[in-house]
Amino acid sequence: MMANDAPQAVLLTLLVCTLGRLKPLERLLHSLNAQTLKNFEVVIVDQNAEGFLDSTIQKFPALRINHLRTRPGLSHARNVGLAASSGRYIGFPDDDVWYRPTVVEEVLDIFRRNSKLNIITGRSIDPQGRGVTVTLPGEALITRENIFEAGNSNTIFIERMLAQSLNFDEGLGLGAASEFQSGEETDFLLRALGKGAAGWYFPELTIFHDPIDNGAPLVERAHRTTAYARGFGYLIRKYHYPPSYILGKIGKTGLRGAWCLATGDFAGARLRLAWANGVLYGYSRGNLVEHAHAKKQ
Repeated sequence: MMANDAPQAVLLTLLVCTLGRLKPLERLLHSLNAQTLKNFEVVIVDQNAEGFLDSTIQKFPALRINHLRTRPGLSHARNVGLAASSGRYIGFPDDDVWYRPTVVEEVLDIFRRNSKLNIITGRSIDPQGRGVTVTLPGEALITRENIFEAGNSNTIFIERMLAQSLNFDEGLGLGAASEFQSGEETDFLLRALGKGAAGWYFPELTIFHDPIDNGAPLVERAHRTTAYARGFGYLIRKYHYPPSYILGKIGKTGLRGAWCLATGDFAGARLRLAWANGVLYGYSRGNLVEHAHAKKQ
């Protein structure tokens, strides 16, 4: 694929849900404006007050932007954006990420060279090239066993028709009415795998993301850790992972927490305890949800 500035058919939709961020969104749009391949559209699902984004969007007349508005709730907003998407493939950049100039070209080239893949994922990195989340050590087929380390929503690219057949679970993710403020993208991928979709993790496909704020107060970091862990525990229960899976994860975290205590890293120990508590809580609540669904049936 060669870079081409002429108008082209839309092959990729980039679905951006945004709330309360102007400068980061502008940074993302600047990075999209600089892409070497132009056959993509940007669907912005705006969860702000009316007019909040207007002046920012007007700065990018060269981008094909479809500006939608909806109520807050990340999974709900993504479903609104999915319905309005027209590309053959869809990506889900958050409003605080930004792309290298060749990302769109790389994504479409990977799909072209791997025609049997329905999904590809990559890595989120900070400006220094360090991984932002825990990921797999190398290229891999995405499976139930490794899916939690196979990238996050910012690095998911999926066939549009498959994505539209799935939608996101609006009971999961930031802004959902439930206790589970994470896990919506993993749930989305697990359901895709359940339909027979083929996915592959490509670590060389990288998306820039701001570093995680480790300077925030410990109480705030512990709260955030617990919130994310609850979603993980809930999914472990929902998809019937064996008890050995969750025990193995908690065991490794417990060992790291013990090492933190032994070396005087009390903040690290507290964060690992918060994660373990969140996972167990999500797992137990998932059991209650499961029973409630069974009774309805």
